[in-house]
Amino acid sequence: MAYGFFRYDFQGLDAKGNPIYSADKITVLDKPESVNKVARVCYLDDSDTLIIGEEGRNEEDLPSMRHISRVFVCKEYLAGNRETVSFVPGPGHETGCVAAVGDYAFTGGWKTRGKIWVNRLSDGAEVGSFDPGETVGGVEKTGWIDLLTGINAFMRSTGEYLVFVEENYKAKSLIYRWKP
Repeated sequence: MAYGFFRYDFQGLDAKGNPIYSADKITVLDKPESVNKVARVCYLDDSDTLIIGEEGRNEEDLPSMRHISRVFVCKEYLAGNRETVSFVPGPGHETGCVAAVGDYAFTGGWKTRGKIWVNRLSDGAEVGSFDPGETVGGVEKTGWIDLLTGINAFMRSTGEYLVFVEENYKAKSLIYRWKP
């Protein structure tokens, strides 16, 4: 949140099965080392890994655009570690969203037209990127990734990664399949 780093604590389910959260039931958390202004957060429960996209702006930004200038990875976060590994995402100052699962982080940009960059969580190293292919019209027929949550990533039991990318220019979703 803009005024602190905390989580809403789960209070159970209501009579209809909806989760209950309350503004007065929060846990204040310490930000990992070197993190300034938080733009996005991902947490991987299975590995106690916190991924933070730090906000950064450039001169051409519209007031509503919140770019990610750096991604920080903090392993064993709830266990008390605050040391981070960080990297500058592939889309540079155009980075708008980040998703993470398994051993990788996936970033995409406002104007990068469906291209997704892949970085290792262990050291931040860039592994490669995915580009929209001809089966979806290529880059020319692909729009901006302009949602803050424009990427979702999942890892299948086979080790294959599925990366879903919003693309509303031509009313489609991009799906990248990858097995490292």
